[in-house]
Amino acid sequence: MAIKYLRTANINNKIVLLRASLDAPVSDKTGLVSDNFRLLSALPSIHTLQDNGNTVIICGKRGRPEGDFTKTLSLEPVAKELATLLNLQLLITNKEIKSGHDKVLVFFTGDIRETANRKFLMELPLGSLVLLENLEFYSEELANSMAFGKQLATLADAYVDDDFSKCHHASSSTVSVAKNISAFAGLQLEKEILDLNRVLERPKLPFVLLMGGIKISDKAKTLQNLGKKADMILLAGGLANLFFLSRGYEIGKSKAENNSVKLAFQMDKNFKGKLFLPVDVVVANIKMERNSIRTCPPHEVKKNELILDVGPKTILLYAGMVKKAKTVVWNGPLGHFEINPFHHGTISLARIVGAVSKGKCFGVVGGGETVDAVRQAGQDEYIDHLSTGGGAMLEFLAGSKLPGVEVLK
Repeated sequence: MAIKYLRTANINNKIVLLRASLDAPVSDKTGLVSDNFRLLSALPSIHTLQDNGNTVIICGKRGRPEGDFTKTLSLEPVAKELATLLNLQLLITNKEIKSGHDKVLVFFTGDIRETANRKFLMELPLGSLVLLENLEFYSEELANSMAFGKQLATLADAYVDDDFSKCHHASSSTVSVAKNISAFAGLQLEKEILDLNRVLERPKLPFVLLMGGIKISDKAKTLQNLGKKADMILLAGGLANLFFLSRGYEIGKSKAENNSVKLAFQMDKNFKGKLFLPVDVVVANIKMERNSIRTCPPHEVKKNELILDVGPKTILLYAGMVKKAKTVVWNGPLGHFEINPFHHGTISLARIVGAVSKGKCFGVVGGGETVDAVRQAGQDEYIDHLSTGGGAMLEFLAGSKLPGVEVLK
């Protein structure tokens, strides 16, 4: 069955409930959004809906409040950033609004389980733009309550899901609501589905899979599924540490999922000839003191050392392979890139992936830290697809069915 897309839908002069990717980081110092990458991804769908005369009620989540009303996880900072991006005034209220709504983003903090509040939202003038408070303040949301889904559905004439980052979890605002109202995939979600399907179904060869990060448990299914299609599998970070362990190397104090050594050993065997590990690594003592930093082959790591980055020989080796690619998928940093000077490997490969994506290579990057690295390297405009969902992207590329996508079929 085909997915119903907003792009081909005829939604005009209606009330539309839009699930958007709102989980933006907020600075402890300023209380303001510090990275609006996900919020920017929601703008095309918002503009499209408003241009067609619709009232748009935006919903989503931030953090993991797990059913508790937590001030520090309020969407108020997101409301402020969205108002700025949309060039609108912000009105924060949990009561009836008696003023006009033109050029205003209403951040509605009232309890949407209450009939009076739902009635108020449904009676706003057409063309209004509203943002609801964090839906995960409601325990019913996390439980995928059908009753709560129906309450959400009563707010609108149609539902649009544009939040790929939550499609791998079934909740009331991603699944239950879509069973009670006409439901469509937004413009960002459509791009995620089509671009990731392109990798799964018709990747151009050579296909290079680049994976870093720490937990193989989060990535094993994706690695196994894409590994069959890939010509070269390049590993780094905690994933590489695990494979070093499976080969009998010392990794010192480095992070690795020690209980997954057998899995790594089997994968190493299955993908022999096309699975590559770093040929040199940057290490330091547990305190990461400058005078302890050195580069060495992986089999020469000492018991008191941490592996913190890939070395220059590995950067050259991996860069050479990526340059040959016609398809590149990258998830997970190559080291502890948040700390200088252990960012060189990740930033260097980000520049290479950006460079090849400018040409005939189709580049896909996902995962919060990986996207951050690409943006720090100034390559985000060159990557064909920057995914808004790390976990959702991994599950999609593993071949799993995502509840939030399946319900739209």
